Amino acid sequence: MASLAPYQSVLGHRHAKHLLRRATYVQTSTTIDETATKTVSQAVDDLFIIPDLVHPEPIDPETSAHYINQGEEPTSEDFKLNRYVTAWWMEEALHDISIAHKMEFFLHSILITHRQSGSSRQNFDYLNLFQLTSNRYTNGDFEMDSFKNLALKIITDNVMLRYLNGRDNRKDSPNENFAREFLELFTIGKGEQVGPGDYTTYTEADIVEAAKLLTGWRDRSRPFGQGGDPDYTDSDTGIQRGDPVYNWHDETDKIFSSAFNNLSITGAVDEDDMWRELQDFVDMIFDQEATALNICRKIYRYFVSKNISTEIEDDIISPLATTLINNDYKISFAIKELLKSQHFYDMDDEVSTDEVIGSLIKSPFELLLHTMSFFNITTPNHLTDSENHYQRWYNLTVNNIITTQAGMTFFQPDSVAGYPAYYQEPGYHRNWFNGSTLIARYKQGEILLTGQRILGGGNTGGVQLDIVDFVATSPIFSDPSSAETLVNELAHYLFPEEPTDERAVYFLEIFLDDLSPINWYLEWLNYQNTGDDTAVAIPLGTLFKAMTSSQEYGLM
Repeated sequence: MASLAPYQSVLGHRHAKHLLRRATYVQTSTTIDETATKTVSQAVDDLFIIPDLVHPEPIDPETSAHYINQGEEPTSEDFKLNRYVTAWWMEEALHDISIAHKMEFFLHSILITHRQSGSSRQNFDYLNLFQLTSNRYTNGDFEMDSFKNLALKIITDNVMLRYLNGRDNRKDSPNENFAREFLELFTIGKGEQVGPGDYTTYTEADIVEAAKLLTGWRDRSRPFGQGGDPDYTDSDTGIQRGDPVYNWHDETDKIFSSAFNNLSITGAVDEDDMWRELQDFVDMIFDQEATALNICRKIYRYFVSKNISTEIEDDIISPLATTLINNDYKISFAIKELLKSQHFYDMDDEVSTDEVIGSLIKSPFELLLHTMSFFNITTPNHLTDSENHYQRWYNLTVNNIITTQAGMTFFQPDSVAGYPAYYQEPGYHRNWFNGSTLIARYKQGEILLTGQRILGGGNTGGVQLDIVDFVATSPIFSDPSSAETLVNELAHYLFPEEPTDERAVYFLEIFLDDLSPINWYLEWLNYQNTGDDTAVAIPLGTLFKAMTSSQEYGLM
């Protein structure tokens, strides 16, 4: 029986690797070794100790200064600044040993917007809402760890108001776009259709009423610099937001269907009261158990598995929903309970190797950051080498090739439903694989090894792995001169499970390429004595590409 009972054990390497792959973007031999010595409870609690950001916001390379909240007016065009915001978030994720960035992307995958819908300032504010929810900051008594509170704030987020036509929704011409997606995709979800326009959890009539309630909001363009315009700063979060226009608002009472117990929400009497009306609307939705169940299914598919059977629904999803409701929708409570459970480590039945560990396909970004962090691949300094950092690496290589060509254009999903791997039945994570994405996925290792963009115009990609130095200095290798030991020790850290004997032989043969183990021994000794890595770089590079493009490494 699937069980949320705590797994009370020291993790060991196998389970430590599993936890770090699922809950972080950063996985090094050091973090694996340290996590392996902790109990499950200690390790998970430590992942929720959120470090400060390395850089609180992006810089404008033309001025070498922060420009959003604490700096000078940028001189770069805003389409470039928007790229810098995305690059800044990615770079911070590369340095984040906690769960924060993994959780922030999870929230983005639900509350979808599109980067091109807003300015750089607005996209930064949108991401900042998720950073608050991941507990990176505290702001008085306001609990942004609550998904319910985040859902309330996202309604007046400036990018969201633009992306889903919230700013176009007025009493004389209601626009149902945001109301529909807020119910269907963001919160309660669409249940089984039981009649014309009746989806169990809500009805088409509820969308009409919700659209009327959501009339009268506009996005606000604010200046760069210290804090932006204080007139449009949310007092709870300190983040810039849209504001109400009462003349555009439908002031009538909104009466919802039996799905919401026929609740009537009193129409606002002025602009200040429009905030109360929003709160009543969100309270109504989150008072429904279906909302908690829908969110917990999303948590489960993101962190555990795409497969939700009747057993999982009854024994995992339902009790997680209770945890969520009892803790005012603070998602950290539900995620912690899940990550600490016997079920998360597949230890709730007799076979611990068939359901969870290695059952998800890594996204292109997970694949990239797991590789960069493990092999200690650093990016060019964003202050002293901004051209390579922002343009060649994050824009031309990561965004244009590694993520986009592999089916994951960052913060620019194809639709409001998000990235198909997180929502589209029946494949879910298998959507990372198709005829148009495979080449970019398999070329990631070559791009990192050669420092070339490979699949794009131009040449230098901005970063390059020194594989020989990594093998020579990494603590995971007890004896790099032994070909078999080297291959086995690298596979131990990289793969969810130890490779079969057949696969271990395959990687060894790929590495040696018709050489004998003694040949490798002599070549490595020559490198150590002379510093000439010519003979050892080629086989090590071949092994790196083979392992990082393997089916084992692509799983988590």
